[in-house]
Formats: sequence, C-alpha cells, structure tokens
Amino acid sequence: MDMKRSLLIAVVLMSGKLAAQHFVPPNDSVRKNIFDKKILWGFAYTQSWSTIKGSNLAAPYFGKVSVGLLVSAEYYPLKFLGFSLGAGYQQRGTGIKNLTVYPAGTVDSTYRNRLRFNTFEFPIVVILRTPKDIIKGLRFSGSFGIVPLINRSSRDVKISLEPNVADLDKVKDVSANYFKNDVAVQFTAGPEIDMAGNQVVKVQFYYSMGTANVYAAGQGTGHNQNLGIRLCWMF
Repeated sequence: MDMKRSLLIAVVLMSGKLAAQHFVPPNDSVRKNIFDKKILWGFAYTQSWSTIKGSNLAAPYFGKVSVGLLVSAEYYPLKFLGFSLGAGYQQRGTGIKNLTVYPAGTVDSTYRNRLRFNTFEFPIVVILRTPKDIIKGLRFSGSFGIVPLINRSSRDVKISLEPNVADLDKVKDVSANYFKNDVAVQFTAGPEIDMAGNQVVKVQFYYSMGTANVYAAGQGTGHNQNLGIRLCWMF
C-alpha cells in the first residue's frame, strides 16, 4: 500500500512538472508592443517661436513665443509608413521692432509690440518610422505634410510695461490687413518612446512655413514661420 501511494505521488509530481514546462501564458500576460498597432490617436502640445520671413517685409521683426494644441489620428499600413490627419489651434505671428523718434532710426529696446495670428489648422501628414527599435522601446520618426489653416483673427498688441497686467495692453484688431487662409508646409522629426506598451510619447523638432503672403493690404511680401518643439501622447 505504501509503495502504491508513493508511486501515485511521484506520477502526480512528474505530471505537474511537465505541464509547467509546456505552459503557454495567456495573451493578456504577454507585454504588448504599442508600435504594432495599426491605428493610434492622441494629443500634441507645440512650443514654438514664430515670425514672418520674406524679401519685402512691412517692418523689422523678431520671433515671439507661440503655442498650439492638436488632436490627431495615425494609420500605419506598414511598420515604417504611416499617415496622419489632425485638427488644432496654433498661434502664429511675430514681434515688431518699432523705430524710435529719438535717436532717429534706432530700435525700441522694450520689444513690446506683437502681431498675433490665431489660426486653426488641419495637418495632412506622411510619417516614416524605423520598423524596429533602435534600443528597446525607442524608435525614430520623421514626418512631412501640408497644413491647411484658417486665420481666425489678427491683432496688434502693445504689451504694458506693468508686469502681469494684461488689462493695460493696447490691442487693435488688424484682421483686414492680413491673410485669411494659408497652406503651410510642415516637417517634424524625433524619437518615439514606448510607455509600458499602451502609449507612445514623441519628442519632436517642429518646423512650419506658410506658402501664402501674410499681407492683404499691399504692405509687402512675407510668410509665416514657426520653429520649436512638439510633445505628443498617442494611444
């Protein structure tokens, strides 16, 4: 009886060991690779410097801080190739260097004058991405596309010398003097980071240049330019 009991225990232990060796974990326990997803969606925040570039400008300009928010969706028919559509808000415009009366022709050192364009944009983009990780969880991508945009308003703002007192800023609507629509050319490039298999964080260099003349009242010839960093969260 003791021998039969010992034999039965040995058989049970061996069976358990063999089952453990051949056990395949369920799919839920296997870490997913976010880069394998065909469709991603998410948000982007853009921190850029904007100005107007051209050969015949209405005034001397300098770059100003311009921010933007974007919602977009991406589709990847191939591991290295994707397409993206989006919609968002992006500030554009420039700082204006005003000349002083005395001494004549010198630039106002306060740099308080801003030309602000409030635009809504709709990027149409082609994405190229490394098909495999450069290092675990890290890939590199670049994109190129066109961005139809609508200029909701143009404002000339003279910032008050009183710090943090926006009510004292002098704001003038100058929408009649500037563009209503534009199509910008956009380029981005940077790393993509797999965050725990359920989202991608992108840190990208961002560049955008408009193709339409910003001036609508014959002031000259110039084009919107934005240059900065874009942070994206894709799911």
